[in-house]
Amino acid sequence: MAAKGGDRERANYFYCVRVTDPEIHKNIQNALDWIVDKEPQFANFCYTPEMLHVTLAEVSLQNDEAIQKASQVLKDCQPKLRDLLPNSPLVFKGISDFHTKVMISKVFHENDFLSFASHLRTEAKEAGLNVVENHEFNPHMTILKVSGVKAKKAKVGNINPWLYVNLKETLFGQQEVRSVHLCKMGSGRRDDGFYLTPAEIFLR
Repeated sequence: MAAKGGDRERANYFYCVRVTDPEIHKNIQNALDWIVDKEPQFANFCYTPEMLHVTLAEVSLQNDEAIQKASQVLKDCQPKLRDLLPNSPLVFKGISDFHTKVMISKVFHENDFLSFASHLRTEAKEAGLNVVENHEFNPHMTILKVSGVKAKKAKVGNINPWLYVNLKETLFGQQEVRSVHLCKMGSGRRDDGFYLTPAEIFLR
């Protein structure tokens, strides 16, 4: 079942590809340092290198049974996802934003990555999970977010495109798809700085 919004169906977990390439980490951090130097108000809203990822699907999991089901879906998908592994790496190049609230690095990919992500979403839906699809799938990597309660309390302004005008064509690096993780949204983190992960699979 695919949810279309509403509090009951609000996503609280997500499946993703974790971005671990050291070059990407370094280059994104350099870009964020440059941006924060221009606009210090964004200092507490940057993603750390350990948090970087590309979301494949968002899901609404409201109890332990749903979390266990979502974890099992990922494990059951492992053989087929390994067969569908993209041949080309994901390329991270340029910065843009969503609605002046979320700053992203654009992700360039081949069609095989779309097939890879689509298979996971299809399997999740067929298993009865609430897959939240409020917009068309648009692969990206969030690097700064000023939406949410924290930003409202801090009275942080919107992202002005002039901040990243010199970074619109910057190449940050590339990475193969190596793993998929089921992550919990929110402020909780593992010891290595990544999101709390009820399940993960490694494909290479």
